[in-house]
Amino acid sequence: MLNALLLATAMLSPLAPDVQLGESEAANAAALQALCASQTRRELDPAELPLAQSSHVQIDCDGYVFMDAHRRAEFVFADDRLTHVWVLVEADELDMLDAAFTEQYGPASVRTEGFSAYFDARAAVRRDIPEALYYASDAAPLFEAWFSNAG
Repeated sequence: MLNALLLATAMLSPLAPDVQLGESEAANAAALQALCASQTRRELDPAELPLAQSSHVQIDCDGYVFMDAHRRAEFVFADDRLTHVWVLVEADELDMLDAAFTEQYGPASVRTEGFSAYFDARAAVRRDIPEALYYASDAAPLFEAWFSNAG
């Protein structure tokens, strides 16, 4: 278990140095091209994302390597700024992921049955839909209010 925890801790960052939260889709395009085995770009209704006023784009990145496995990562852009990234994991990996986040980031700022949120790292483990979340500083007030109100 310790070796698995150390490996998971070493593989937590879903963003290559070239991917920048808070930056435009164009600024992130080359990095996403390198990270994804395939991509699907979807234009969604801005009304579905409280952070968006005029545009809501999600790039589904398949083959993204996270915790030493190929995953789907969802890169979410609001008004042409990368606001957050969801990395889908398996339900049986959640305890290990949560332990790795705690090891890397310290105790969760908020922990409920549905998630563990690490405000200083702008990261969370979501349990209702098994995934890791990383969010931009501009998105922090929205996500942290949601977590603080128990989702």
